Amino acid sequence: GSGMASIISRCLGASKNSDKSEEASIIFSSSLMLAALVGFVLSIILLYFRVEIFHSMQLPAALIPHAIDYLTPIAAIGAISFCHGTMSECLRAQGLNGLVFKLMASMALLNIALDALFLFVFEWGGPGAAWATAISITMAFVYAIHMLRTGDHRVTFSFKYFRLKPSIHKQAIALGIPVFLSYTGFAMMLLMVNISLVQVAGDEAQLLISAHGILNRVYMLIFLPVLGMMIAFQTFAGFNYGAQENGRVVGVLNIALITTALYSVLWSVVMIGCPEFIFQIFSEDQALINASADIARIVFVGFITVSIAMICPALFQAIGLAQPAIILNALHTYFLLLPALFLYVLFEPELGFGATGIWWLFPITDVLTAIIVGLYTGYFVQRLKSI
Repeated sequence: GSGMASIISRCLGASKNSDKSEEASIIFSSSLMLAALVGFVLSIILLYFRVEIFHSMQLPAALIPHAIDYLTPIAAIGAISFCHGTMSECLRAQGLNGLVFKLMASMALLNIALDALFLFVFEWGGPGAAWATAISITMAFVYAIHMLRTGDHRVTFSFKYFRLKPSIHKQAIALGIPVFLSYTGFAMMLLMVNISLVQVAGDEAQLLISAHGILNRVYMLIFLPVLGMMIAFQTFAGFNYGAQENGRVVGVLNIALITTALYSVLWSVVMIGCPEFIFQIFSEDQALINASADIARIVFVGFITVSIAMICPALFQAIGLAQPAIILNALHTYFLLLPALFLYVLFEPELGFGATGIWWLFPITDVLTAIIVGLYTGYFVQRLKSI
């Protein structure tokens, strides 16, 4: 979806008139076919191997049944979820951020309402939360279809082009790899952290795994506005780069960096200073709250670098430069954090830092990533200004 959006934005930006772009419509329709196919195949894999997946993550035996109950409804709608994401990216690529916001907000509000119904009225527990998510995504998919059918958009869906086109998919996949690496990197990070905690935390491993899970929920909520800023930035950057307005590309890059930096500083202060108030929303277990807060105070030391780590790689994806986008997106997780976790487990007996050392690896790799990405992007921007 994100690779398709980059192509569509630059295609529309290069257009000299406001007519619907046939080329962009072909790209969208073909990408939707690929999304449906990939989502369907992924659903089959997750549902068939769900038990093996959680065993490979070395989850404590007591948590595996709950994880399976939660995964099953969400995995079952893989094709719907992927198509919903592609439609949302199509709207975003056209600069229709208002519609994207309505789509996301309606899905989130419905999810909250269904969570309340399934958890507190029907008392379905974890499966209820999963079904609430699955139903919300499905209804958002239906709403996205309605938006695309009723609005006067420059990009439209056509069954005539609803088929695989390798030439389009090759470029879209290359530009979408950075996002794919981000999602798979997050999953691999969870796996490595769980394995590392089992190895070094002893009897506290189950508590710390649960605490880290709650922290990740909070982190994703905090991270959503950063993601929104990155998405909006990519749209503007792609349009202006397609129109050969490089000065505007640099200008919107600076605005995105400054805005995201201010936002990250605000949340860093909150999550380092008084994180307990946030975690009390998710649990009444005081031991779990305290463990989550202790982790947050360390992990959020490096959150101030998120503007550089997220916005700068997004620039290269937006303007169609797949190779640097892939490398810069992979830098934090694949080149720094995962190897650091692996090495830490090997040498922890000599170091003696215990589980605390695992959490300090996050801000350390955050800072290193920001330095490398910032230097490379600064060099590229100077070249872009001279063109």
